[in-house]
Amino acid sequence: MAKLIYRTEDNRNREANTVTLDVPNDMNMGEFKIICVRLAHALGYNHKSIDRHFGDLDYDTDRDKLLRSLFKKSNTIPNYNMPTGSISQ
Repeated sequence: MAKLIYRTEDNRNREANTVTLDVPNDMNMGEFKIICVRLAHALGYNHKSIDRHFGDLDYDTDRDKLLRSLFKKSNTIPNYNMPTGSISQ
């Protein structure tokens, strides 16, 4: 595995100061793009903004296609704070 590391020491920005990704040594640009899209989703960016900036993925997996179609059908941002039935009031 290779490490892809981005660091900034500029405290005036609102970005992450350090981002480290462990990636396969033979990763291609399509796979890198998928990682970036997944990272954007994980950071909470709106799916429409992600689609606009990244465009179509050349290497969509079946799961990527399913998630994208569900987000487009619902046209909402998922609510991950909903009660799960466990200890909640």
